[in-house]
Amino acid sequence: MDTYLALTHPEVSQWHPDLKGYAQNLRMFSVRQPFPLLFAAYRQLPNADFASLLRSCLMISFRYNVIGSQPTNEQERVYYAVAQKIANGEILTVNAALEGLKAVYPNDDTFRVAFSEKTIRTTNSRNLRIVRYIFCALEKQASSNDYDFESDSFNIEHVLPQNPEAGWDAFTDEEADAMVYRLGNMTLLAKKSNKNLGNDGFDIKKPVLAESQFELTRKIAEDNTDWTPARIAARQNILAKLATSIWRIAQLS
Repeated sequence: MDTYLALTHPEVSQWHPDLKGYAQNLRMFSVRQPFPLLFAAYRQLPNADFASLLRSCLMISFRYNVIGSQPTNEQERVYYAVAQKIANGEILTVNAALEGLKAVYPNDDTFRVAFSEKTIRTTNSRNLRIVRYIFCALEKQASSNDYDFESDSFNIEHVLPQNPEAGWDAFTDEEADAMVYRLGNMTLLAKKSNKNLGNDGFDIKKPVLAESQFELTRKIAEDNTDWTPARIAARQNILAKLATSIWRIAQLS
């Protein structure tokens, strides 16, 4: 029961802050499939191995559930099978547990392709939090600057606006609908700057992006003379390579 409460209400648990963070992110992802595995691991494995396995479940969940949107029935079967082996004493180390989870860990190439094509609609609060989480992690990897994705000092900027008006002739209506929620079209921007931009065209947005505190946001201005469907796809490919180096399990990659 204590483990269940720590996973579902991590903010009131006595766990180490790192473990709380992993549990909070699993909750944000709405992922509970690893719970039987984690219950067994908490009872049977050393603390360090449990911590490593909890982090690994987060990496798998991000690759498989959040980005891959894969069906959970096979994932549940794999988690439960490994949980049984841990409970029965057949698996004694985190490395052995991870080997059992390999079937639900999308490899680097699969994950990179899925990320490069991912669309996340930010019209609901859960998805918006996930996008903020993603871009703060990407920014940390790119610039070594660590930002709290829950901070109210910045927003997610859609370079191609959610309601484009003048200045977006490079996009047909169909392309605008298809591209606005692509990850390659999103970036972090200070709240004040974001508020002032509105639905302005790229030529007006570009100088504001160039002065941003966020390296990945400045790169949009530095690397692009205009903003088109092809430029969104190209940027998302770059972000996908960066993401592959963040959300990974070394033993399985």
